[in-house]
Amino acid sequence: MHAAILWNQVSLNDSAADLDVLVQCVEVESSLRRLGFTTERIPCTLNLEDARNRLLQTRPDVVFNLVEALGGTDRLTSLAILLLESMHLKFTGAGSLDNMLAAVKTTTKQRLSQLQLPTAAWITPEKTGWQGIRNVNAASSKVIIKADAEHASFAMNDSSIMTLVPGPQGLSRILQRLRQESEKHKTPFFAEEFIEGREFHLSVLSQSEEPLVLPPAEIQFVDFPDSKPRIFGSNAKWDINSIEYGSTVRTFDFPATDQPLLDKLQALARRCWVECGFHGYARIDFRVDHNGQPWILEINLNPRLSPEGSFASALAETGVSFDEAVRRIVADAMR
Repeated sequence: MHAAILWNQVSLNDSAADLDVLVQCVEVESSLRRLGFTTERIPCTLNLEDARNRLLQTRPDVVFNLVEALGGTDRLTSLAILLLESMHLKFTGAGSLDNMLAAVKTTTKQRLSQLQLPTAAWITPEKTGWQGIRNVNAASSKVIIKADAEHASFAMNDSSIMTLVPGPQGLSRILQRLRQESEKHKTPFFAEEFIEGREFHLSVLSQSEEPLVLPPAEIQFVDFPDSKPRIFGSNAKWDINSIEYGSTVRTFDFPATDQPLLDKLQALARRCWVECGFHGYARIDFRVDHNGQPWILEINLNPRLSPEGSFASALAETGVSFDEAVRRIVADAMR
């Protein structure tokens, strides 16, 4: 069996978030070879004809899709999937429609709302009012400014948290900030109610019948000053020299009193997978407020497979080897 690994071509000048795909390529390729596959890496750029010609030459039995961005933006990742679909190739992970759903956070949130799955209220510069079910006009409300179609905590830092002043003036200030960020980064931004509380990542892996929901991982904010927002931002993920990188700790150890919450998180993650019809593997990010209510932040249909990521850590906690996970992901693609 021959497997092609399709990945978004990067350069050494790219950010740590972009370069992480190289680590994933090594891990996946090594695993596929241990599983008995021959492999070939095929880089993908916006010149899709090059990738198409390489795929035509090799005619792989399956393509392991690791494309996370094209043309410098996450918004175009669906183009690689559309290419694979047009060639009638078997490939890992989500199809183009599911990927388009998850690639844009506000589209994901609309879908979650339709399914009556809890997601924090949000607003975009194009809307005149808040969407969702939370009361964001309370005097104590805070919002977080996010890129709508970029991932890996793009441009997310302490200044992303804003206090929402009640009334039209407060709303106008938020909308002005969204327009400023959109212009600065050349990509749309939106505001989401900031859920004060705990953060959890739940990874999901396909298996023959219902999906396997891996143990919840909590991101703990260790020794953060009271004035510092508890967010898993860009520095915490990618800047090894930052305070945030060393002070955000992933844990799978919980007191018995947390079990009802953990069960609720796993049930919600399973509902997301089943009701949205996902495939292969995914990661669903949550915040849990002080009342113990989980809120879905976003869905990652192409989560990091590098060893230090939440998905690989959850596999290790479960006792499922990385090779077994790759085998299941590929088997799902072959079906």
